[in-house]
Amino acid sequence: MIIPFATEIEALLGITILLSALYMQGQSFVDPTIRAILVQSFLLAALFAILAIQTGNIELFYLAVLTVIMRGITVPRIMLYQVRKFKHSLRETGTGQKIPAFMLIGIALIILGYALFKTILEPYIPNSQVSVALTLLFLGFLLIISRRNTLVQMTGYIEEENAILYAGALIAPTIPLLIEFAVVLDIFGVVIIGIILSAQRDVFHTLEPADLEQLRG
Repeated sequence: MIIPFATEIEALLGITILLSALYMQGQSFVDPTIRAILVQSFLLAALFAILAIQTGNIELFYLAVLTVIMRGITVPRIMLYQVRKFKHSLRETGTGQKIPAFMLIGIALIILGYALFKTILEPYIPNSQVSVALTLLFLGFLLIISRRNTLVQMTGYIEEENAILYAGALIAPTIPLLIEFAVVLDIFGVVIIGIILSAQRDVFHTLEPADLEQLRG
């Protein structure tokens, strides 16, 4: 089935996904970062659905549904519950003054990802959307290494998996579903471990001094 303006819609979704990743780099609060990965996962699922209709590949449709259930609903709800339960909605200590630098690095990574695609990958993979997946992988890695809050680092991990599934759906449409099933248990494992580590700060009163960070402005 041919969808009118499918290429333009896919490009728009790709740009919006990148903007959601850049938005996450600009947040020092946990709650909006989790909500951003929720939105990003829904956008990715919409992209998979369009590709499924365009190519007639039912596995991409299954992947879209699984992405919504796992990355769009289940995992974010667990993480948001953790925020409400243990009050991790305050700004992460130490990042407030570094947000502009993270944003600039994120923009630089977007440019770098596109440049790497044009110079190295384009002769072998002509689909320009792969550059979005490559850049998303870089931004997820930046989120992991630049933050100390466990829940925020988990969103970076999910973003990296989104990037891998994104690239897989474009390059080899039959592989992403296998990858998704393979990492489902990994995601739950990471979520459980992250919640334990994050809650431990409250149970043993070892939270970072978020109140001081709030006063610093």
